[in-house]
Amino acid sequence: MLSAGSEIMQAPQQTRRRWESRTNKPVLARLQDKGQDLVKAWPLWLCLALALAVRLFLAIRHNPVIEGDEALTGIQAENILHGEWPIYYYGQPYMGSLEAYIIALFFAIAGPSVLVLRIAMSCTSLLLVWLTWRFGEALACEAGLRAGPRRLFLIVATAIAALPPLYDAVLELRSYGGYTEAMIVMLWLLWATLRLTQRWQQGASRRELAWRWAGIGLLIGLGLWIDPLIAYALATMALWLAGFLWQAWPRQHKPSEGGQSKSSQWAWLKAGFFAAPAALPSLLLGLGPALIYGAQHSWENFLYMLHGGHPIAAPGSRLHILREVVTFYARCIAPRVIGGTLPTEPYVTQNHPAILTPGLVINGLAMTLAAGTLFLSWIWPRPTLLCLRRLTLLPLLFALCLTVIYCLDPLAVASVYSGCGPWDLTGRYVVPLVIVLPFFLAAATTVCWHGAAATEQDASASRAASPNTEARAEPRAPHPGRQPALWQSLLRPTLLVLLLICYFSTQFSAYAVANTHNTFETSGCVQAPGDYTPIITYLRQQHISYALATAWVGNPITFVTNQQILVTEPRARVPAYSQKVLHAAHYALLLLVHQDQSKPAIVQALQQQHWHYTLKRFPTVPGWELMVVITPDHNVSPTDPAFRQALTQIYNRCDA
Repeated sequence: MLSAGSEIMQAPQQTRRRWESRTNKPVLARLQDKGQDLVKAWPLWLCLALALAVRLFLAIRHNPVIEGDEALTGIQAENILHGEWPIYYYGQPYMGSLEAYIIALFFAIAGPSVLVLRIAMSCTSLLLVWLTWRFGEALACEAGLRAGPRRLFLIVATAIAALPPLYDAVLELRSYGGYTEAMIVMLWLLWATLRLTQRWQQGASRRELAWRWAGIGLLIGLGLWIDPLIAYALATMALWLAGFLWQAWPRQHKPSEGGQSKSSQWAWLKAGFFAAPAALPSLLLGLGPALIYGAQHSWENFLYMLHGGHPIAAPGSRLHILREVVTFYARCIAPRVIGGTLPTEPYVTQNHPAILTPGLVINGLAMTLAAGTLFLSWIWPRPTLLCLRRLTLLPLLFALCLTVIYCLDPLAVASVYSGCGPWDLTGRYVVPLVIVLPFFLAAATTVCWHGAAATEQDASASRAASPNTEARAEPRAPHPGRQPALWQSLLRPTLLVLLLICYFSTQFSAYAVANTHNTFETSGCVQAPGDYTPIITYLRQQHISYALATAWVGNPITFVTNQQILVTEPRARVPAYSQKVLHAAHYALLLLVHQDQSKPAIVQALQQQHWHYTLKRFPTVPGWELMVVITPDHNVSPTDPAFRQALTQIYNRCDA
């Protein structure tokens, strides 16, 4: 594993001095600089506007489609407005309810609805775009990019974050309970860690380092409450800090860096170490909700995280299962996240997963170039290769940690059963890859466009460095008689512009042609209705306030009606809802059936019992209908042996 410290220790001195001079300015001058930076950052505001526009386009175009798990977050947000104070997502003592509180704030302003929920998630996901810009600035400083290449790198990376692959954009807009917020925390942790090591190396004061450690601790605590998925970022941070300390540790045979004595090196190392305990109080503060819940519930949330959830059993040896998971990750989930194909599209099948897209090819080539450069730069330390390595080392490390942790996670065994088709069980665990995806293409574009001229070269440092020191050898000046022809100088920029046009145009096209029903439908139940308005109208006409149905159908109706019509499973995530329905004087049944089924199992069971009933069918997707069964004289009990077999699909299933 390549160490992170070497990248910081060898950053160009001109870039370091510029960053240090900013921090030593008076407060008023620094505020003026901040104002100028905001004006100069107009590409960031443009990318934020683009990000909001495309997300609102998806939200409005696909309104009011919502699936069961998302609707449950909306229900929790409604309950927050009614006075509840939940700590975790219903039925999951490991995913914090921060997202529900954010949505509740938007509901308090504009009222609960699917569109307002999507707007809330759209605004929340903008933080990913802003953090991409800030993290990109830190990476550009790490590589010592000049002003022109730096701006190109930031614009391309932030534009990609504003217009991510469709698969990732849809998950950013889903209210799954905390995945978007977890990705925000992960990207923020990567940025904070990189800035910590940079300022630590630059000799920042112990007070500043303590504040940076405290910020990292707060993010870690908050992230552990929101979703244990931030383990990807925690592993990356640990490796990065370990590499930094290993490279920066004073040694007897090691020459001093930048003229520093060994005592001064020990001094700034100790400053960072002594400031590190400041992370503990802030970590406990961020983890506060989880600690409160754990103390009240026998620490079941922490036990769940320590045990790795509920492992899924699979036939075969552990090595065989691991090989199957790795194969599935490499052939299906990772390409789907990188390329953007939605598994819920009508043309996706087990035999034709439709993985290959232009985005997959372009992003895949950029990632391959970054990985190849990582190893080639140690053999052939050319300035261009070293610049690309410094820009992509931390993103590559995060991608590697994500891959290893996902493949070793017992929950990933579910992917072996799902196959690479419409049924997508674990793809959301790989979507955090999108937070570092923009930097690979942006780095490749920047370095290919500017070449060795992308970085700032310090001539004095180059002359003083040994021949083996990377990035210190000044590039050889071109021979005056070998000026390239005009077409040769324009060829590379033209090809890169065409590549970017191809990438962004295909992303826009994917957003525009996405199926209006299936885009936000869950892969677990694509048969569910996209618009529940006709069904809700019928239930109200029949004076139905309670019903039993699978959560894929019941939760959206409960959410859209603001719980005026309570539709739930016999064993729901909220047990109080199940008890309220089962003890109601009268309730209906909602079941998904094939269109060609004239007498579904429930109808046959009712006829055998000679019960009076009425039913109404509502088309959902081609070949499927939602059937509403009303028995005015009796309530069909799920525990009744006469109906148990006919009602099996109500138990969180979506088939007939």
